[in-house]
Amino acid sequence: MSFFEKINHTYETMTHSQQMVAQYYRSHEDRMAFLTLEDAAAQIGTSTTTIIRFARSLGYSGYSQMQKDIQSSLISKVSLPERLNNLSVFAAANDQLLNQIVQSDIQDITETVAGIAPDLVSRTIHLINDSRNIYVLGLRSSFSLAHYLTSRLGQIRPNVRLIQSAGMLFPEELAGCNSSDACVAFLFPRYSKTAANLILWLKKRNVKIILFTSNDYKAVESYGDLIIPCSVNSVSIKNSFVAPMVIINYLMASIALLDHDRTQRTLEEAEDFLNKGYHLGL
Repeated sequence: MSFFEKINHTYETMTHSQQMVAQYYRSHEDRMAFLTLEDAAAQIGTSTTTIIRFARSLGYSGYSQMQKDIQSSLISKVSLPERLNNLSVFAAANDQLLNQIVQSDIQDITETVAGIAPDLVSRTIHLINDSRNIYVLGLRSSFSLAHYLTSRLGQIRPNVRLIQSAGMLFPEELAGCNSSDACVAFLFPRYSKTAANLILWLKKRNVKIILFTSNDYKAVESYGDLIIPCSVNSVSIKNSFVAPMVIINYLMASIALLDHDRTQRTLEEAEDFLNKGYHLGL
């Protein structure tokens, strides 16, 4: 249930002061999502205690959890110019922007690690290790994650293929894929329609999909065979990809240890090439 669905569901049972807070949030969601508790109280003209009680009436443990939920809902529907304006409001109201961003990233990592079941991690590691080819898909902002995963995974096992999308060569890049293969796909709000269509095409070819996506993944649940939910909330303009990168780093270490001999051979072949004058030797 979204933030505003919770308001609609409990509005009639709220106190008069809580209803006033609810109405203000309905009218100023984009601004309120980025304010501290004290600044939010000042904007509404109420006390911090009232806002905390309002948050708890909606089922949240406190203000911080409610604020995270509001920020998460904004990620999927607010345009980039609007998010820039939100950041400007936040920065103007808080001179600790660096600290807030760091703390937000730490919270993303903590929430992501806590929300991933050990069995899911184990199945993901074995699927990546046992597949013939690994395709890696991420478009627009998510391409940075796809490139990072490909560069790391390609150092410890063969047949890792980054879908680069240059010149719209999607069919050629995916030619020959079948049920022996797997695809690691990154699909975060605002969801790329092209990436979603490519994932559906891969699924028709019986390619197993490991889907990295946001915590609220109901809308894209059908796209993944294995879903890695990641918290990507940020007070900045774009999603924070710190948490997915932590999970990638963990997967790489685990896969390297799972098939030690193959990893050793792959690393030795790469090292043999690099030793032929690839580095400056400084």
